[in-house]
Amino acid sequence: MGSYLVLIPPGENDPEKVRFIRDRFAWLAFLFGPFWLLANRAWLAGFITLALSIALALAGYFEPLSLGASAASLALNLLIGFEGREWKALAMERRGFIADDVVVAPDIETAEAIYFAGRSEKPVFTEFTSGPAGTRAAMPSGIGLMDTYSAR
Repeated sequence: MGSYLVLIPPGENDPEKVRFIRDRFAWLAFLFGPFWLLANRAWLAGFITLALSIALALAGYFEPLSLGASAASLALNLLIGFEGREWKALAMERRGFIADDVVVAPDIETAEAIYFAGRSEKPVFTEFTSGPAGTRAAMPSGIGLMDTYSAR
């Protein structure tokens, strides 16, 4: 079973444009690091991790730093693999997408079926506003390793 973050595009009421992002390790993000983030339009995280990767690659050319730079590079790619999908979701939210729900399901088809079950042909999407201004009290206390949603 996996959890899927459901994101609704800004100003849209079309169920076809709803995005489901699964919370799990992203192998492509681990292997291609910053380039995966940039391809998924997570610009800020992509450019920061690209700069860090370049700095670590340059540090690897110096003999006393080579082992530490290799370990730090591996740790950076692991972090991108674990948190890349979360950073992608945060980038989508900055572009106006609304985090609507978290669905637990074994696959994406089941997650879509659970999410759309009981909804009418034209669902009305609303953002959670039950907490203080600027918080999402109804959202979980974090999808990945880092706590990005504030709790009540």
